[in-house]
Amino acid sequence: MSRPEIQARASVDQSRAVARLSSDYFLRALRLVADLHDGELITGIIFQAIIAANTAHLEQTGEGARHAGNDSVPPDDLRKPVSVLGVAGALGLPFETTRRHVNRLLASGRCKRVRGGVIVPQSALQDPAMSTAASANLANVRRFVRELRRAGVVLD
Repeated sequence: MSRPEIQARASVDQSRAVARLSSDYFLRALRLVADLHDGELITGIIFQAIIAANTAHLEQTGEGARHAGNDSVPPDDLRKPVSVLGVAGALGLPFETTRRHVNRLLASGRCKRVRGGVIVPQSALQDPAMSTAASANLANVRRFVRELRRAGVVLD
C-alpha cells in the first residue's frame, strides 16, 4: 500500500472513531439535559437554546470569559431576550410545540418573560442541580478529549 493510501485509510479509520466517540459524548450530554427536566428532553433542548440565545453576544463583547465559571453566572441584565418564534426557528420545531415547552419553563421558574421575549434567569442557572450538571458535563468533555487523543486524533 502506498503512503497516500495508508494516510487515506488512517483518516477514514479516525473518522469512525471520532463518530463513535462524539456520539457517546452527545448521548451523555442529552442524558444530563433530560435529567434536569424530569426526563423531558425537548423541554431541556429548548431551555439550552434559550440560554444560548440569551448569552451568545457575551463572547463577542468579551464578557463570556468573565462569566465562564459555575460561580459567575451572568446577571439577567446582560441577557438578550429571545422570542418563542426565534427559538422555534433555531431548532426547527413547530411554534406551538415550542410555546408549550416554554410555558412549562415559565411555570417552573426556569424561564422568565421580559420585554422582547424570554430569558433563563440567573437564579435558574444558580440552582444546585444546574451546577452539578455543568460539572458533570465538564467531566464528559474532558473524557471526550482524552478518548479522542487516545484514538490518535490531533486537536488544534
